[in-house]
Order: sequence, then C-alpha cells, then structure tokens
Amino acid sequence: FVVSSCEVCVDMYWWFAAWFPWPFADRLAVIPESETKIDNVSPYDTPESWAPDGMQAGLHLLNPARVAYFNDSLFLADRHLRVLDIGCGGGLVSNAMARMPGYELYGLDMSKPALQYARQTATKENITNVHFTQGSLYELPFSDETFDAVVISDVLEHVHDLPRGLKEAARVLRPGGRFVFDTIDRTLASFVVAIVGAEWIVRILPRGTHDWRMFIKPEELEEGLRRAGFVDFLHKAFDPSFKALAELTLFKMGLLEAERMSGGFTVAEPSSLFSVSYIGAARKGILNRPVETLVSDEVCAAKGSVEGEGGCVERERTTP
Repeated sequence: FVVSSCEVCVDMYWWFAAWFPWPFADRLAVIPESETKIDNVSPYDTPESWAPDGMQAGLHLLNPARVAYFNDSLFLADRHLRVLDIGCGGGLVSNAMARMPGYELYGLDMSKPALQYARQTATKENITNVHFTQGSLYELPFSDETFDAVVISDVLEHVHDLPRGLKEAARVLRPGGRFVFDTIDRTLASFVVAIVGAEWIVRILPRGTHDWRMFIKPEELEEGLRRAGFVDFLHKAFDPSFKALAELTLFKMGLLEAERMSGGFTVAEPSSLFSVSYIGAARKGILNRPVETLVSDEVCAAKGSVEGEGGCVERERTTP
C-alpha cells in the first residue's frame, strides 16, 4: 500500500510538472523569444479582433475599471496632462481616456491593423485629442521628458526585455511624472484562470496568447521600476468578477451577445494567494541623476540647449 501510494504521488508530481511550467530564473533578465511560447502578433493583428464582439472582448469588459483607476491616479483639476499609452493596441484605453477632460493622448503600438481600429474609433466618435503612432516600446519615437504620464496596460507580460522597456518609459517621462499599469501576476490562480480557463477550456483567447512564465510578480515589477528610476510603487488586485467569467464563457459558446455583457473587473486589496492580475502606479524620481548634472542642465536649458562634451549643445527634439 505504501509503495502504491508513493507511485501515485510520483505520477501526480510528473503530471503537474508537465502542465504547470517552471518560472524563469530571473524575470528581470532578457528572455530570448526562442524560449517562450507566447504569440505577440496574431491575437492582436486584425482590426476585427479589437471589436467588442471580437477576440479581445475580455479587454472591453475590464476597460471601465482600469480606466477609472488610471484617471484617479493621474487626474489633476488644474493641469492638462500629455499621456503616452504604450502598447495601445486597438486604442481601448487611449480613446476612453481622451473622452475625459484634462488629457492629450498619444497611443503607440507595433500593429498597423490595431492602430487602424483605434483611429477609426476616434474618428467615428469625434475624439480629436488622441494621436496614434506605430513604434516599439524599446525605441520610443519621442524625445526625453516629453510626457506627464505613461500608461502601459496589458503589455508588460508580453515584454521580453523588461528593464530596457521600463528605462525607455522613464526616459520619455518628465521628472515626477506618473507611470500607471495593469498586468498579470504569476500565481497559481493566474495559471488556472488566464491559461487553463481562458486558452485551453473556454478558449476565449487562442493558445499561446500568454506564457505563464512571462507573468510578473509585483515585487519583481517594483524592483524593475526602482532600477529604472521610479519611486512610490503601489498596486491593487485587479481581478475578473465571477459574472465576467461566466459571461465570457457564454459569449464564447454563442449563447450571449457581446453588447449584453455587463460583468467587469474589481480593484481590491492585493492577495498573493488568489491574485490573477494587478493594477498600480509609480512615479519617476525627480533626483535620479547627480546634482551637478542637474545644475549643468539648468544652465544649458537657459541657453536653449543641453549639456554635452565641451559645453552646451543643441537638443534634438521630436514633438509628438
């Protein structure tokens, strides 16, 4: 009996190991694309996939809650904020925030079809304070300290070189600027919901949309942001309601129309055991360079230039 029980335990161990992947040794290291099973193209690369009844229907359900959180984190009654939405996809966040007072939105994505949907939506709804550009997180086509805030939503879990991406985000932010995000936690709950449920059983998303090993724990993201020059990291749990999961299942089965779905995501205190995803914010540190450099920059700024070897040189600017 003891031997039989041990054999069962061994069998269960190997079954679990085969289905539950081991995390990468260091999520803040560069993860070669050849080592992941993630598809960063096909789930997002058609305009139709971004429609409310398309492949990204789930993003439409979570959008109200995350946009409300971003607005609460960023809104200043006496200021007009220039905001960059990195990895904007079909413009769900960009267009939603541009409808609110106080923002000038710039959405950036690598996918032309996704940007096509974003622009069509903005035109259809007469949203004039949003601009969409094709580009990469790793080489943002904007000059230093251009934006008051950066939004990066549902993107970080797809990034292979996280430190490089975070440093680029910091580069285009003015000192004191805000960085707001949502991403998927690397927990047992996220494996069950985002991988097994969403991709294998219900098939809300195609297999390979996510790689569980690419998900990021809050403490890993906090450390990555700290290295990039950010401070004041905070986060909340950001998880689908039971109603949202049920409605997405019925929608995928053809038993519920997209316009009738009303379930959403909830923002709550973080729970390391049951967390599927999380949402949060950080701030770019003001003194993240040596004091003498800041003084030199101020002197050069008065001359309309920047510090360089041998004195002040003209700054190259790219005005969005």
